[in-house]
Amino acid sequence: MRLRLPREHLQAHPGRWTILSFTLRLTRSTAAAPVQYQHLATTLDVPVGTRPALAEGAAAVLQDRQMRGLLLADSGQDQRQAGSCFLNPTITTTQADRLRTLKAPLHTIPAGRWRASAGWLLEQSGFQPGAEVAPGVRCSSRRTLTLTAQPGATGSTFQQALDTMATRVRETTGITLNPEPALVQPRRSVALRETPRRPWP
Repeated sequence: MRLRLPREHLQAHPGRWTILSFTLRLTRSTAAAPVQYQHLATTLDVPVGTRPALAEGAAAVLQDRQMRGLLLADSGQDQRQAGSCFLNPTITTTQADRLRTLKAPLHTIPAGRWRASAGWLLEQSGFQPGAEVAPGVRCSSRRTLTLTAQPGATGSTFQQALDTMATRVRETTGITLNPEPALVQPRRSVALRETPRRPWP
């Protein structure tokens, strides 16, 4: 998807804009678009940039997302989920160098900047798949970054879960996570409690 404003700019100002409508231009083709993500290329067993057959590409996307817990389950604790709940944070070169020594997954972005893996940071801070974070709110059984709704979950307990996770990552690593779900009303950002940071790693 191409936007008049870069995606990074939209993500840096959550709540500033709301997309009300969009138009899709679809091209008939028997080949899928070039594969851009390494994990999808690995699933297909092809190099990045390859254009697989459309049906093969679509099946691989579903398989990849199923493996990473990004498809809605038919039953069980992952049946109701809110998807990825934090953006991968942009980090400084110093932070990137430190994370690289820990073999953390890093992603390059324009202007020579880096992004860390939000899911990796959460797990380094003590959260694990399936863990309860707040009343009625658990991490997906497949993926720490995905939150799921259990009996008793409310909007308030989801906000509590986001606050708890972001605060612990900040205390542990010094890196701030920004939530992906946006509360439209009332407007509120994740509150980070001022507490002493534990030595990390």
